[in-house]
Amino acid sequence: MHGDSEKLLRLFIDQAPVQIAMFDREMRYIAASRRWVTDYGFEERDWRGVSHYELIPDVPDRWREVHQRALKGEVVTGDDDRFDRADGTVKYLRWEVRPWFDEDEQGGVIIFAEDVTERKQAEAAILELNAELEQRVHDRTVQLEETIEKLQYALSEAEGLRNELREQAIRDPLTGLFNRRFMEESMNNELARARRGNSNLGVIMLDMDKFKQLNDTHGHEAGDVMLRSVARVLLENTRAGDVACRFGGDEFVILMPGAALDATTRKARELRLQLKSQALECSTGVATYPEHGKSGSELLRSVDAALYRAKAAGDARAATG
Repeated sequence: MHGDSEKLLRLFIDQAPVQIAMFDREMRYIAASRRWVTDYGFEERDWRGVSHYELIPDVPDRWREVHQRALKGEVVTGDDDRFDRADGTVKYLRWEVRPWFDEDEQGGVIIFAEDVTERKQAEAAILELNAELEQRVHDRTVQLEETIEKLQYALSEAEGLRNELREQAIRDPLTGLFNRRFMEESMNNELARARRGNSNLGVIMLDMDKFKQLNDTHGHEAGDVMLRSVARVLLENTRAGDVACRFGGDEFVILMPGAALDATTRKARELRLQLKSQALECSTGVATYPEHGKSGSELLRSVDAALYRAKAAGDARAATG
């Protein structure tokens, strides 16, 4: 894994609000989110480069088997999996173990885990309430109907909250665009689809010119207004199947499934003109699969290099990876 990509990946994983850990093919730790480190009590331990089985020697056989399946290329998932912790508490996790690749070569596995204990507890409480109501149904029919109505409303609210939390996890809070995490997931998915269908994937990276000068002169609130304006233009001028995201700072990335180089280049020019019509100057870089990269990391490097050339050439310019 190249240095810059590895540094960005470590930063991304370290700051993730959920349990994420990345391992090499020997199940040695490469990176882990703060949530993972805290939940497993690694704060005072030197865990990087150390085997997972050395740090946690009592890993159950079923988990060792899952790790081996993922190391052989399989994506393994589990829903509402019960874990009895050493302190006597019970946790329920939704997890996924999947292989990670560097330029099509498997480098190890990544483990994702989400704590769904509260939801399980809520469901258990609901089941307990239903059992009690069934015992009293004959003499409290009216009350039961009223309770069921309230219960259905509570379930609807819980489902709405779960969907809202999912949206928050994949959206940039300032602009409402997809965040970098979702973009990287979408990039992998769309690349897999492009390989299967022998099609293209267009990538545009867009960077606002003089953004730092705006922040320094008028303050961060003015910068936030600009970023929201850019997001609005992207949303209004991309296809339903495109993925527009805030990559970080004043950089944005648009994924265009099925778009060849000419179509991607035209869209980059259209976006620059739309932004310019609102007094927003930007530079863009363009790259496409498979011409400029076969993997997500290669495409991002190509489009980033193209953007750098555009910035070096002058404001509101474009370049191709």
